[in-house]
Amino acid sequence: MPSNFLPSLNKLNSAVEVLIKNDVDLSKKIDETKSLYDFKTKQQLYHLEAYNKALKNVKDTSLKLNSVLTNPENEPLVNDIMHILPELESKKTEDLTKLIAKLETLAKQIDFPKSSITFSKPESLPDEVKADLSADMDELQKCFQNNCFRSAVILCGRIMETALHWKYFNATGFDLLEKSPGIGLGNIIAKLREKDIEIDPAITQQIHLINQVRVFSVHKKQEAFNPSSEQTQAIILYTMDILNKLFSKQ
Repeated sequence: MPSNFLPSLNKLNSAVEVLIKNDVDLSKKIDETKSLYDFKTKQQLYHLEAYNKALKNVKDTSLKLNSVLTNPENEPLVNDIMHILPELESKKTEDLTKLIAKLETLAKQIDFPKSSITFSKPESLPDEVKADLSADMDELQKCFQNNCFRSAVILCGRIMETALHWKYFNATGFDLLEKSPGIGLGNIIAKLREKDIEIDPAITQQIHLINQVRVFSVHKKQEAFNPSSEQTQAIILYTMDILNKLFSKQ
């Protein structure tokens, strides 16, 4: 996706800031053998690798900017970006900071096409959760259209939690939201099984998949998870399919 170019610049800027903070000199080669017994050298090597990875990502995402040239107003901006990109080979971190700032300014002016997806809401949502689910699905649509893919995946998890909480309450009369707030998708499924509440095994597998992606998106990792448009679209379609199946017999 061409819209990934700006996030890749943000990552590169963060990587350069870390280099500066840890006194990593790009003009000097780091002795990798020294990193075996010297913690500071090992740390600098790690930061350098992160920087090189971020730089490569900027170059890779820049290649996809050609797809925005269908809009004539984007052409001078893309041309300026392409002219500046080779300068990122500079070994001076202070120069890199200025170059990235220029690139970010240009990228923010590009009219990136918005992602689109069409999904239908279940026809028979229970009255108790209809307002919440409808609001979340409307927001989900907006997040995807504006390329906020992490937020969209997190919303899919929230939608599933609401639906399964209702499923449990409808069968048992026990409100997990009140008694066990923050219980999580995996534990809700376990609770449903404990009460012998039937759920299609295929739905269970889909829920587990959404939960894994959602948890990976929410919790802080060494490297942030940034789902692609295609990955997010698949998760959304899975989510809508689960809702339709859960509420089809209501």
